[in-house]
Amino acid sequence: MIIKKRKFTGGYTFKNFKGVPSDKFINLNIPEKVIIPLKQGFGNEVNATVKKGDSVTAGQIIGINDESISSPVHSTVNGTVEDIKKIEYSGKLINIVVIKSDGTPDFKPGGAETSGWKDLPEEKLEEVLYMAGVTSLGKSGIPTRYKSSAILPDEVEHIIIDGVQSDIYNLSLSLLFAGEGLNQFMEGIDVLKSIMPRASVHIAVNKYQKEIIKKIDESADNREINIYPLDPKYPQSYDEIIIPTILKREFPFGFKALNMGVIVLDIQAVLHVYEAAVLKKPLIERIIALTGPGFTENIHIKARIGTQLDYLIKNRVRPDTPLRYILNSPLWGDTVSDLSLPVDRTISCISSLIEDREGEAFSFARPGISKDSYSKTFVANYFPFKKTIDTNTHGEERACIFCNYCQDVCPSGLIPHLLYHYIERDIIDDILLRYRIFNCIDCNLCSYVCPSKINPAMYIKQGREKLIGMGIDQKESVLKRFKLKGVDENVKTGIKSK
Repeated sequence: MIIKKRKFTGGYTFKNFKGVPSDKFINLNIPEKVIIPLKQGFGNEVNATVKKGDSVTAGQIIGINDESISSPVHSTVNGTVEDIKKIEYSGKLINIVVIKSDGTPDFKPGGAETSGWKDLPEEKLEEVLYMAGVTSLGKSGIPTRYKSSAILPDEVEHIIIDGVQSDIYNLSLSLLFAGEGLNQFMEGIDVLKSIMPRASVHIAVNKYQKEIIKKIDESADNREINIYPLDPKYPQSYDEIIIPTILKREFPFGFKALNMGVIVLDIQAVLHVYEAAVLKKPLIERIIALTGPGFTENIHIKARIGTQLDYLIKNRVRPDTPLRYILNSPLWGDTVSDLSLPVDRTISCISSLIEDREGEAFSFARPGISKDSYSKTFVANYFPFKKTIDTNTHGEERACIFCNYCQDVCPSGLIPHLLYHYIERDIIDDILLRYRIFNCIDCNLCSYVCPSKINPAMYIKQGREKLIGMGIDQKESVLKRFKLKGVDENVKTGIKSK
């Protein structure tokens, strides 16, 4: 059933940017070496089950921890363990397994079952998904009785599949659904529904993808699935926004979707579920889009997890051009300078932006043929010129002019410029709570639209950290207002809510 007219207040729609990936797709050759982090996706770090010198096969579990919320980690190539050590990855010090590959592409299927997934009892199907590692996907994991999430499958009330494409750069829905992709996607939903039978299924799709919406609707025949054509307005894909939009329920800021009994997954995650259940394929590779103006060609690549960035982007970037690399979104992703680091289960895009630190005289007076502007002062907002995103702020920080742009776009209904003025003056007290500082979801839109080049998002983050350092947060008041699930499990396992 198609349900229309769902929207949220605030946000911003990114249109007509250079660097959007085409539907071109290639399979990357098996790398000579992979680096496998023992913490990937939702959950805690797992314990290595191999040692230096061991021979491993692609699909073999090399890390597992049955005592903590986590999902197994696999070797993604056939080869030999070269090293196990700690490195800094995604801002944390974690263990990695370095594997030298023999170059062969085959993998070890998961499980010994020969029957189809529909013949498996729920517990066995949950085990198949858990042992394949796909239960680590999504911000809340996929619940099973094997401690893959902080709640159990029968506590899940809603499954939301996100295909809104609200970011600057996104995976192509046409590519993901090409060939048998749509049928595989629908069967992946059937698998999820089998292990979470109490859950309603909701699919959110970019409303301009009319042909895809039609095909999903036709494929959903005889299935109890709600389909929502939504405006691809950023940050619609955030759990804190998509859940109130679809379910019309208030979000308990500071906690996770799982605490509401909701699981949010993207389309690629559902396809991985299909592969695990039907093809018995462990989570060993990802489709990754090369986005942004720094690449010579913006395409999609299927790469083994653990592939180093420099191997993945080799010969695909603009020569003699200083570039900045960001994993996933330019708005919220992690900037990386060490290209020897690997891609993991959470990476869907690698953005390459032109590094531009030079001042631009009279930037405000230029026509802005390739500039985006919330105030619509540049011609790119009125003509079909391709806009460029780079690392230049295109102007120096100036005094706040109280234009209220940051307030207009804030999807959480905050007043970012007001919070900025308090925090910038180091006024850190209960007044920040009254202005709901902990409702910030770190979308960074306030900083993006500020004509004075102020970074309110940075100040708000600093203000939250200072309040937490003083022992002040809003969790107790939220717990009094909401009946939440899995909260004690979050605390016990050390998984942070935000």
